[in-house]
Amino acid sequence: MNNIYKLSVSALVWSLVGCGGSPSSEPTPTPITPETPTVSVSVSALQGLWRSPSGAASTLSAVALPDGKVWALISNASSIRLLKASFALQNNSLVGTGKSFNLGAGTTGAISMSSSVVEKSSLNGAITTAGVSEPYSLAYQSRYDTPASLGDFAGAWSATLGPGTVNWNINTSGALTGTRTTGCTYTGKISLRTDLKAVANAVVTETCAGAVTQLSGVAIKNEDKLGITMLMTNADESAAVAVSLK
Repeated sequence: MNNIYKLSVSALVWSLVGCGGSPSSEPTPTPITPETPTVSVSVSALQGLWRSPSGAASTLSAVALPDGKVWALISNASSIRLLKASFALQNNSLVGTGKSFNLGAGTTGAISMSSSVVEKSSLNGAITTAGVSEPYSLAYQSRYDTPASLGDFAGAWSATLGPGTVNWNINTSGALTGTRTTGCTYTGKISLRTDLKAVANAVVTETCAGAVTQLSGVAIKNEDKLGITMLMTNADESAAVAVSLK
């Protein structure tokens, strides 16, 4: 198991125990106590797919990219929120800042996040919004390490989105086209990332009654392989969308 600790391992120093001034034929090893491990905090250690335990009051699923950008979806009985944050090192601690989008109410708010990570194992911390702190505890999802392919996303997909239903087609090259029952049309692209993990990039252009909206974010094939989740924001991050395609 990988972790955030960088171990400094000392070598065993051997001494010859003399008898009457001559060396012993069987040297006795004398170990030196290892130095105290030093903690190495890394933004890249955050990367992965993370999920809260089943049965939690709020369900949190997160996508953390190698550069420290994090996309997350939090749902509970009263709301569904999309979070977008960027993490950096501050005083040897991982601290994130970003936005929370309440998808039902259409409202946004600034957030800060703290994080303690054991690489490919656990991710713990708190999300603070308007002075209210919300703890989280997530487990690593090993499927992150299986590289996505464009074929994973190919097919005909549909999802409920706002007042209508979208019907999208994605071909084996990642090109996306489609419509919405409200009259909107869509074009876009799914593209593979250079880090070769389970996460792909997503870009979608929505045209509704002459108004054009550019959306960009991430796409992940669902664990059951039967759907796709796309988390995106518009260009100025004034709005966000979470699309669950089946």
